Amino acid sequence: MKIKVNTSEFLKAIHAVEGVISAREIRSVLSNLKLEAEDSSVSISATDLEISIKTSLNADIDKPGNISLPAKQLSSIFKTIHFEEALLSTENSDSDSSITYITDATKKNDYKNKLNGMDAEEIKTIPKVDPSLISDFPTSMFAEMIRKTSYAIAHEDQRYIFNGLFMVPKGDKLVFAVTDGRRLCKIERPLASSLKFKDSVIIPAKAIREISKMIGTAETGKIGIIDNQIYVNANQIELLCKLIEGNFPNYEQVIPKSSKYSAVIPKEGFQIYLRQALIAAEEPTRQIRLTFAKGNLNFYAQTQGVNEVSINMPIEYSGEEITVAFKGEYLSDVFKSIDDNEFRIEFSDSSSPVVFKDPSDPDFISVIMPMKI
Repeated sequence: MKIKVNTSEFLKAIHAVEGVISAREIRSVLSNLKLEAEDSSVSISATDLEISIKTSLNADIDKPGNISLPAKQLSSIFKTIHFEEALLSTENSDSDSSITYITDATKKNDYKNKLNGMDAEEIKTIPKVDPSLISDFPTSMFAEMIRKTSYAIAHEDQRYIFNGLFMVPKGDKLVFAVTDGRRLCKIERPLASSLKFKDSVIIPAKAIREISKMIGTAETGKIGIIDNQIYVNANQIELLCKLIEGNFPNYEQVIPKSSKYSAVIPKEGFQIYLRQALIAAEEPTRQIRLTFAKGNLNFYAQTQGVNEVSINMPIEYSGEEITVAFKGEYLSDVFKSIDDNEFRIEFSDSSSPVVFKDPSDPDFISVIMPMKI
């Protein structure tokens, strides 16, 4: 293989795919990127066997071919070279490995970097996709739905179904639901046209993070289910990931149908007092106690024998006095979803699920289970 690439574009392509490589992978095929050069472009792929991602860029192909190169080293090399175009030339050293030389394509700089590679066939790339299996989707809407829900995905929970985002196609509507067993986020949005797949799926958290990066600046995208894998194509990047198998809990049953009390609270003021209270909150839960009383909301937190704080915030509330305790992180996270200057909180007592709503977004809801006091 012998190719000439724009160094900044090549580095951008590396960044687009290297996120799926685990930091724990050292000197194995799973720590490598696969380069495939043909016609007038070079594609770059990476996989961790669960998720695969692929992108391509224009290149001058003097000799087509493919090679597997260590991702960390390749990324570091292209971060530090300062010339505009790089030449990558591969020579086979034996049956199991090869050497790739990286030089200045213009020969203005006396630079030569030697990188040992592996057999590219060991990395399985994303195959060509049948267009009949994929649908156009609104990337900006997906990005918003992910932003408003994904923070509540569980991390390496033994209940593996909690480690992903539940996507529910409903004809001309789409629902995202996420829970880690202690909190739940749900959002619904209309679709201009229904998706090709009808079944609900659970998309792993790692794929959601990569999809979010892919669609952040994309105007359009394509999505589909292929061999029980989620496929997304946006910004000249393709992703294919195995779905989480299992039955997602009935999220509608978790959402209270009614609540005894409610209050509409200024978001900015609440966040200021919350940050002040969190300073005194004891690890690891950083518990915050909110006491609702007539015309007042009290924030209370303490670290036994070290620090204690109590802050009062005037609010419009006329119900009975109730104290509800929350994990501090959960209260901080919920504001990633609320875009309004105010939020609505609904509750019945100190132990029942508490509902958070965005007055400007009636199709979003967040539910948090209180802590025991």
